[in-house]
Formats: sequence, structure tokens, C-alpha cells
Amino acid sequence: MAIKTTINFDDEMEEALAELIAIDGTKKLAIKRSLLAEVKRRRRSQAMLDLITSWEADEGPIDREHLDWADAVLDRQGVGR
Repeated sequence: MAIKTTINFDDEMEEALAELIAIDGTKKLAIKRSLLAEVKRRRRSQAMLDLITSWEADEGPIDREHLDWADAVLDRQGVGR
């Protein structure tokens, strides 16, 4: 079942949408693909948080030494925090 929704965009949102339309071809496709991509990103983020919570429940808190190691790996890979 299709549902119609009206969204008002400010100038910043209009510019962002114009960029996405250049990639996806139409306003409808740009909005749909962006919405689905954001949901998938949030699900992955939540899954990672759930994994960490589960790990710590079984193994105890992640120690500072391991966190420092992980930070160094992310820094070498240029991952922003």
C-alpha cells in the first residue's frame, strides 16, 4: 500500500536533494534510495552497539588497552571519530 507524504525542504535540503537527483535521476528515486540507505546505516550502527553490549555482558568491559589499540587502527585508516 502506497502512502503519500508531504515534506517541506529549506534551502540546505533543496541543495542536498539536487545533488542526489544528479546521482539517482529523479526526485522520487533520490528520496527513496536515501531513506533506505539511512535506515540500513542506522541498523548497522545499532547492530554494532548490540554486539558490543552482548560481548561485554559475556566477557566483561573492554579494557583501556584494547580501546587504545582500536583507536590507533582507526587513526591509521583515517576513520574520523
